Amino acid sequence: MAVKSNDQRLLDRILEDKRRLLAPNQKMDDFFNYFAASTALQDFDLDIDELRDGIVDGSHDCGVDGLWVFIDDRYVSANIDRHTTVRAKKIQLVILQAKTSPGYQETAFEKLHYHLPLLFDMDRNTKELADSTNAKLLDRTGRFLNVLEALASSFPEISIRVIYATRSVEPPHPNVQAKGSRFARELAKVASQTKCHVEYLGAAELRELSARGASNVLEMAFIETPMSTSLGEGYVCLVRLDEYYNFITSHNGALRLELFESNVRDYAGRTSVNTAIEETLKSNHRDDFWWFNNGVTIVAEEVRIAGKRIVVRDPQIVNGLQTSHEIFNHFQGSGHHNDRSVLVRVLVPPASGRARDVIIRATNSQTQLPPGALRATEKIQKDLEEALSRDGYYYERRANYYNNLGVPLEQVVSMSRLAREYTAFVVGEPHTALKYSETLLLEDSHYYKVFSTDTDIDLYSLVLDLHMRIGEFLVRYAEDRPLLGDTAENWRYHLAYMSRFTLTRLRRPTPRDILNIRSEHLTDALLGAMVNLLDREYRSALRGNRTQGIDRVARSEDFTTKLRQATIVMRRFKIDR
Repeated sequence: MAVKSNDQRLLDRILEDKRRLLAPNQKMDDFFNYFAASTALQDFDLDIDELRDGIVDGSHDCGVDGLWVFIDDRYVSANIDRHTTVRAKKIQLVILQAKTSPGYQETAFEKLHYHLPLLFDMDRNTKELADSTNAKLLDRTGRFLNVLEALASSFPEISIRVIYATRSVEPPHPNVQAKGSRFARELAKVASQTKCHVEYLGAAELRELSARGASNVLEMAFIETPMSTSLGEGYVCLVRLDEYYNFITSHNGALRLELFESNVRDYAGRTSVNTAIEETLKSNHRDDFWWFNNGVTIVAEEVRIAGKRIVVRDPQIVNGLQTSHEIFNHFQGSGHHNDRSVLVRVLVPPASGRARDVIIRATNSQTQLPPGALRATEKIQKDLEEALSRDGYYYERRANYYNNLGVPLEQVVSMSRLAREYTAFVVGEPHTALKYSETLLLEDSHYYKVFSTDTDIDLYSLVLDLHMRIGEFLVRYAEDRPLLGDTAENWRYHLAYMSRFTLTRLRRPTPRDILNIRSEHLTDALLGAMVNLLDREYRSALRGNRTQGIDRVARSEDFTTKLRQATIVMRRFKIDR
């Protein structure tokens, strides 16, 4: 018993240390959701935005604290079209129930058992469900149903993983396990051949997973002595296919997505090139695989030879994504290597200079990339990383870099987060900030409204400061007065938009006018007045037509126009007309 109680005591210390480091303003219950999610899902290499995207905890959450959908181990974002254009092998749904309680409760499964079969019904009535389900959970469960329908013709393997995380020092009582098993059987009915299992993560399991973390030092055996270069540090070698498969596969059999530079995660699917790679891997003739394949390029922070193994620190596979996927798929399908090998190049670019970015850009320029893929090497992005660091923010040109270093969550700024907040405050389109997916935000047509070397670099820091101020206020405000719709997301961007007028006292402020704003002038009294006005406008828009819901209202350009007019005519704000 003493050892088990120590597990809980040590977990509490880990939680408090991480909360103080990453999210000092968050309550422990809220932070535990993030901690449990990031710990349980670490092998999927989700960035901060993706983890938060799946957290649905709040009023009317139906007992669900988080929900994430994956297609072939890749997270499905709001824009599911980019995920459903290829034939999928597997669809995974992860459901999280995270509670800081010291034990497992039967009521947790009772609540899930009642609500989730209704939410996962293809014929569900979303208008009726909206009365008892928060908008984010309704959207995320709908995302899963849309994925099932879009990929039905692929006949993918469907699995559901239910994670119940607590601070428990004891295993779940048999009664809890029985209800968990019944819930799993019910959930497995979502589609034929669906597999569902429940995981119980207590204090000891969470400690172990948290301590393991994501490895950033990997190794693989090579065939014969690698050839090194005289210009800089680098090696060229042949690696057996099974060794390379082990290199790119995590301990639980998933593809290590963290090895692929954050802007290169798209697998092209059944293209003629990939089909040819697949056929070469399947062939039984004695011709070696590397004769017919260009191989793989890896950039790393450090590389060394240890006996017959090459050890790599912080590896990133910048060329050979399709080859890697095909090798992974080959062995996942019980394929054999037949003593064949793949050509691997490992490069260590200079710590200073542009060599690393040039390699990444050059080796990926012919690959279909996700939104913002090659933006990381643009001058404005590098300028932002440098400028924002002076103001206490860590700008992630590449996902998860600062997250893995333990930087506080609110100080880590992704490209899409900055684009969204800038869009609401400076561009003046809060509805667009809410409505646009990451793909649309970072497409050329919108991207250049946000990111430009002609824009005063200090404006970006002001945008983040102002949104941070609004976010902190809403957390305190909602403690006593629940926000309409139960989510701050529909309030933050519109309050930022209103601040354009209330802080400049101008009807049509320019970016230069906005730059003169000081975030400390956004007092609690002013924010309170704006919240009251926004609340009245929301209720007015919903009056007589509640079926459209606050989410639809918040994403409407017409509502933005009405809110602007209401803010301008408010005498208290003294806006120059």
